[in-house]
Amino acid sequence: MTVSPVLARELAAARPRFNALVTAARRARTGFDLDALSDAVRVRIDPLAVAIEAAAPDRVATVIDAAFALTVDLVGRGLAGARRTLIDRVWAELAPALAKAVAQRPEPVLAMLTNAALTIDAMPGTHAEAWIAQMATLGPLVDADMLRPAGQVVAWRSGMAHYRAQALAAADQLPEPLALAAIGANGAWSEIRAALAADRWWTPDGGDARPIRFGGFVGFGGPFEQPPQIKAGAEGFIVRSGAHVRLLIADAWGATLHPASDEEYAEAAPATAAQGIASGLAAEGLVAARTSDSVALASPYSHYVEVRPWRP
Repeated sequence: MTVSPVLARELAAARPRFNALVTAARRARTGFDLDALSDAVRVRIDPLAVAIEAAAPDRVATVIDAAFALTVDLVGRGLAGARRTLIDRVWAELAPALAKAVAQRPEPVLAMLTNAALTIDAMPGTHAEAWIAQMATLGPLVDADMLRPAGQVVAWRSGMAHYRAQALAAADQLPEPLALAAIGANGAWSEIRAALAADRWWTPDGGDARPIRFGGFVGFGGPFEQPPQIKAGAEGFIVRSGAHVRLLIADAWGATLHPASDEEYAEAAPATAAQGIASGLAAEGLVAARTSDSVALASPYSHYVEVRPWRP
C-alpha cells in the first residue's frame, strides 16, 4: 500500500494503537476484510491526511486517529458496491474540501458527512452525488458549527423535498454569504428566502420549474408495485400502489416518498380526469390531483407520477 509521506508518518507513529483497533474488530466481526481496510486507508484517509496537513498541520494526528477508527468501523459493517463507492467519494472529495471543519471536530464531522450522504442516497429520487459536489464548494465558508445546517440546505437542493421548511429554518442560522452559497443564489438572503417560502416551485436561477417525474416499477428498482393511484392531501399527494399507501412531497428540486395511512388516503381529495394537460404519461385514463400549488398526474398504464406547478 503506497500512501503519502504524511499518512505514512502518522500510521507508523500510531501503529500499536491502530493494530489493536484492527485486532478488536476482527474478533468482533467474523470475516473482517483486511484488504478492504487497506484500500479504504489509501482511498479515503490519504487524501484527507494531505488536506489536513495543508490546512491545520497541528491537527493531523488527531484527525488521522479519528479517521482510522471510523474507517475500521465502516469496513466492519461490510458496506459494498455503490454504497462503498459513495463513502469513498465523501472521504476522498468532500472531506478534504471541508478540511477546516474536519480539523475542528474530526469524528463527528466525518460521521455526519458519511451518514448524510448515505441517508440522501437511500431516498428514491434524490441526488447524493449532487449533495457531495455542492457541499464541497462551501469549504472556505463553513466551519464545524455551521456544517449541519448548511448540509440540510444543500440536501434540500439535492432532492430532499420534505426538508423544505427545515432547510429554510437552517439557512436562517447561517451567515448571509453561507446561506446564499448553500442555496445557490446571489442577492439579499431576506428576499431570496421570502421567494422560496412563498412558492415551492421557485428557484434562484429564475428558470421555469420542470415537471418532476417520480416512481418506477419495483422490479426495476422503483417504489411502486402497481401503477399508482393518487389523491391530494394537506402536505402533498397521497399515493396508493398495491397494499402500500404513501405521501409524495415534491417541489422544484425533487420529490420524496414517505409512509402514510389508509385513513389519510380515504380522507384525501380524489383525482379527476386530466383535461388539456400534456404530459409524458399515456393520455388514456390520465388523472390529475391538485393541491393549492401543485398538480400530480397518474396513468393506469405507468408506474410513474408526474408533479408540476399549478395555479388555480
